Amino acid sequence: MPEIACPVCNADISLDGDEHDGDTVFCSYCTSPLRIVVKASDGSVSVVDDT
Repeated sequence: MPEIACPVCNADISLDGDEHDGDTVFCSYCTSPLRIVVKASDGSVSVVDDT
């Protein structure tokens, strides 16, 4: 299960691994909606604040 940091509160967010580019996830700590961003060049996953 990959983990990334919330860009709003910096809490660790556990991902299931089946998220796709553009999906929305919510931080379990601050409940901010976050959009999944997958870089096509290397397949890395990040999140951006979607508010």
